Amino acid sequence: MSLNSIGYWIREAGRSLWRNSWMALASISTVTIALFVLAVFVVVSVNVNHVTGLLENEVEIRVFIKPHVDRRREFLLMREAENWPGVRKIQFFTKQEAAEALKEEFPDQRTLFQLLQKSNPLFDGYDVYARTPTAIPPLARRFAREPIVHNVVYQGTVVRRLSRLATVLKWAGWVVEALLGLATLLIIINTIRLAVFARRREIQVMRLVGATSWFIRWPFILEGLTIGFIGALVADAAVGLGYHWVVQQAAISLPFWPMAAFRVVLVHTTVFTLAGGLVVGALASVIALHRFLRV
Repeated sequence: MSLNSIGYWIREAGRSLWRNSWMALASISTVTIALFVLAVFVVVSVNVNHVTGLLENEVEIRVFIKPHVDRRREFLLMREAENWPGVRKIQFFTKQEAAEALKEEFPDQRTLFQLLQKSNPLFDGYDVYARTPTAIPPLARRFAREPIVHNVVYQGTVVRRLSRLATVLKWAGWVVEALLGLATLLIIINTIRLAVFARRREIQVMRLVGATSWFIRWPFILEGLTIGFIGALVADAAVGLGYHWVVQQAAISLPFWPMAAFRVVLVHTTVFTLAGGLVVGALASVIALHRFLRV
């Protein structure tokens, strides 16, 4: 492979795109739409996985102790539970500390403060942090069997639902993208075939004088790669600008909602869209040339 050959391939790819500019534009538009949809699914999936990961790291079992239990028995159970399988960390809290936490969380609830000052109805307890989300239900059941435990509360259901949602979104995204990818593939194939048909006599001459199939293929493969690459860049730019706006609006309207970092999302979408655009473009070129290069 010489520099002259590479220069020839690039020039031929550029000429072909210019001669078939309207079909190339249609192909780029279709690639952009398909990859934009893929990128949207990627953005949603990354954010769902981000929230799920945060919940998994912060997920805790809140164990409430029955009233009038001796403090020694409370600490005895805590030291015992620290060695249970699946337990990462346990923190003890008193009912007074639980009341202070409520005051900080709901500073405007004066009725609540008055109730807590008159008679604190809360309980002592533990915040139990599990090593993995799957360890939470068994630990909750084990705490619930302890004689001094009044109640056990945990958010495992939320994590499981978010995990299922992430799985559904992933598969739905692949199905939709497969359909759009097929449509994109067909349009790029037609674009390349127009270019091949216009140069069919030249290709026949090149075959007769001994040009290899790959030497003939490369200008068209570069054409398909260019279409896929430009479509991916446009899709990435649209998604990047859109997600940047969404992050800014979420910071104002939903400050408590943990959005995935802009850089992380951009890396994921760029990898998926560029890979998808280049693969579809190259594959379409190879398929379009197959019939013309058969001897």
